[in-house]
Amino acid sequence: MKKVLAIGLALFAAAGFSMTSASALEMPANSTETASKHYDPSHNGHSHQCAKCGANYNQPGDMGQYSSGTYTCPRCGFTNPQPNNPGGYPNNPPYQPPYQPPYQPPYQPGTNGVPAYTNPYNDPSYDYGYRDGYNQGYRNSYAESYQEGLRQGERDGYNNGLKEGEDKFNAKYFNYVYTQEKLADLIKKIKFSGRGITENANLAGVETKNGRNGAYYPNGYNDGIFRGRTDGRNDGLRDGSKKTYPEAYSRGYAEGFRIADVKAHGDVRKYTFEEQFGFGCAALNTGDYWTALFRFNLILVEEPANGPFRNKAFWYAGYTKMKQKEHDAALAIFIIFNLNFPETLKEETTLNIASLLLEVKTGGFIGIGTTKYYDKAKNMLDWWIASFPNSQRLPEAYFTLGSCYEKLKDTNSAVLTYKKVADLYPNTSIAEDAKKRIKAISSWWPWD
Repeated sequence: MKKVLAIGLALFAAAGFSMTSASALEMPANSTETASKHYDPSHNGHSHQCAKCGANYNQPGDMGQYSSGTYTCPRCGFTNPQPNNPGGYPNNPPYQPPYQPPYQPPYQPGTNGVPAYTNPYNDPSYDYGYRDGYNQGYRNSYAESYQEGLRQGERDGYNNGLKEGEDKFNAKYFNYVYTQEKLADLIKKIKFSGRGITENANLAGVETKNGRNGAYYPNGYNDGIFRGRTDGRNDGLRDGSKKTYPEAYSRGYAEGFRIADVKAHGDVRKYTFEEQFGFGCAALNTGDYWTALFRFNLILVEEPANGPFRNKAFWYAGYTKMKQKEHDAALAIFIIFNLNFPETLKEETTLNIASLLLEVKTGGFIGIGTTKYYDKAKNMLDWWIASFPNSQRLPEAYFTLGSCYEKLKDTNSAVLTYKKVADLYPNTSIAEDAKKRIKAISSWWPWD
């Protein structure tokens, strides 16, 4: 602190010294007693000489009526007196330049396909040049871009159709269980509008001597041709694409639908439902949930009601949704399965239901009046732990019970349950997770 104070005092002293030194210098005092000297005041374009330092500078009016200037010398800052105006402009405000509105080029409305534009030269020859240049640029760019548009429409139409055809085929399988919303069955139509090639025309009537031979015709032509090229290119691309897009889209759509069908059912021979189920389980094991759901739902859609793989596919679809954290859909599937087949996969299904009950809420509005199911989950977990004491999923059940106690705000029971996981299953990942929860509960900072 002392060091900082000393530095501050030193800086202050230095500043004071500078100020004192400056005041000791000889500074001119402004005065109006001495008149400034004129240089050649007999006509516009003269200057004044500062009465203090002798520098030349301009005062208002030196360079002509209303010209700008100053009475303060720009070199030394001395304010010179205002001299009498020998010629004078008694009928005008002294040294105030008149207001001049900015130049406004004449506006030309669009005619015969040529868009509206501004004529910066206010000359008819510019208008002739602009219209001719626009039409020429439009025709050339339109013709070239139309061919490009044909190719672009072919590409875009086929690719879009290919994707949408495949999506359309797959939609029926994904819509089977998991949503009430139906995907649109109709393909959106792409509409085009606009004009074709604009023919050159004499838009100004009878040509005059300053028409296409006028001085500003080249300026207008250049401006017009650039604008015409842009418009021609855009219209050509649009119209060319309009020509080829629909047919290419239809071909792409049919091909996309066929490719999706082959992927789903096989090419040389049709996949069996057992193979479909195997594909789904393999995808589930690798985390490819999209393919897993696709295969399980395909069985639900296509296998007869008494088929041997429908129930399995239904259960595994619920398990896939659980892995995706789509808790509501997964819980609904497991409850339905448990009601219909209470003894099938009982251990797995009931633990899944108990775990999911901690995640879902029903009813209410933006969190007000919602129903939570923590008590029901705790009862199921207690029953499950007592019913399956030798299950491989017992560590998971204990950890889930600890989470349930946390949601019930019973932190003591939560810590005791997590400690049981850490003690009974040391050197496991779930034990490490339990230790982290104990630390978080015990900490003054809940986000640690």
